[in-house]
Amino acid sequence: MFSLLTPSTKLTLWLISLVPFIWGMLTSITNLLVPYLQDVYSLSYTQSIWVQVIFSLSPLIISLPMAAIINRTGYKPALIGVLCFAVLGCILVLPAAWHYSYRVTLVAIFIVAMSVAAMQVVTNPIVTSLGSDNTISNRMTFVSSINALGTTVAPWLAAAYFFPEITQSPIEKANNLQIPFILLATFISIVTITLLVTRFNTPPTKRTQTSADVNSTNQVNNVDNATLNQRHYWLGVIAIFCYTGTEVSIGTYLVSYLNQAGNLPLNTAGQLVTFYWGGAMAGRIAGCLLFSKINARKVLCINAALSGLIILGAILLPGLTSGYLMIGLGLCHSIMYPVIFSLAIRQLGDQIAKASSILIMAGAGGAILPLIQALLADQFFIANTFLLSFICYVFILFYSAIGYKNKDSIGMGFLRKNTQPE
Repeated sequence: MFSLLTPSTKLTLWLISLVPFIWGMLTSITNLLVPYLQDVYSLSYTQSIWVQVIFSLSPLIISLPMAAIINRTGYKPALIGVLCFAVLGCILVLPAAWHYSYRVTLVAIFIVAMSVAAMQVVTNPIVTSLGSDNTISNRMTFVSSINALGTTVAPWLAAAYFFPEITQSPIEKANNLQIPFILLATFISIVTITLLVTRFNTPPTKRTQTSADVNSTNQVNNVDNATLNQRHYWLGVIAIFCYTGTEVSIGTYLVSYLNQAGNLPLNTAGQLVTFYWGGAMAGRIAGCLLFSKINARKVLCINAALSGLIILGAILLPGLTSGYLMIGLGLCHSIMYPVIFSLAIRQLGDQIAKASSILIMAGAGGAILPLIQALLADQFFIANTFLLSFICYVFILFYSAIGYKNKDSIGMGFLRKNTQPE
């Protein structure tokens, strides 16, 4: 896969891939924190889901400021600063545990969430610059696999601390946070020091802006009306919103479902989430190998239909069997985001950059839909609240079967405006 890269570039790629590994661990541990904090502080679903809301909304807050920081300082200083910020967030979890404070915990999670979003803004351009344009997909797939490894390993290790089998008081449970986050802070510090002393190539940054640059920026900001009228694009934005929302919801409430509907101890349920994220990792690797031979859109269609059937069974027949089937949703989810994304940006010409930024913003579904499900979970049995995920799968199925086609091939006037010159 990397035979054309120089030894120094290969080393850089391996070192940089540790950053996605870090944000993968932090992301999956955040999902575990929802049921954990709910148990420790006797919270309602609505109160505990604010951990996930804060985490999922962070890209909307930090992305643009992080881009400005990169242009001012360069990629390597920005990356080192972001990792130090992540260490600070992990360390702040300790006084939150000492003082038995949910509010201080939320502050710490907010800092961690900002660092995770900033890591993505800094790291992805570095990875794409480490080689030719023809092999970008290979490098990004490799990095995504390392990220998935982090999301798979972390729940298995952290669940033993978060949900011990012995009986504990609430204060003792709160202190269980300390060891996992001390280990995380230590590991991130080691990676930070390693990257600091290692010389590696980064993309150039634009410190100043000429008049030509300003004109170019103005042209990009003036989004073509034809792009805004592309039916398949806006349906793709909704599909991304649905996907991110239901992926986060399943990852967040799977422990609660296995505990309440499947009667599994929280410790066992937390460890089983590892297989949910492991399925996502396996699916990404398989997709990279197979999409050159099979139709990715048809795979998306099958996965959406299968996911809908699994979640419908979890609603109608709640129990341990349905919980085990829900773990398999990680495999179904694995290829949804890249396939939906690629279908949505087809035929957008020079507007792909602007369109992509809106698609990324649609990831706010990971904050909004879990919050809605939390409000429902406070009123209804946890299994019934997954009706929201079922609706999302139905829409993704519609998009993969019909909605991906552009307005010309469909012959409908959805979102169409008069684009004739006045």
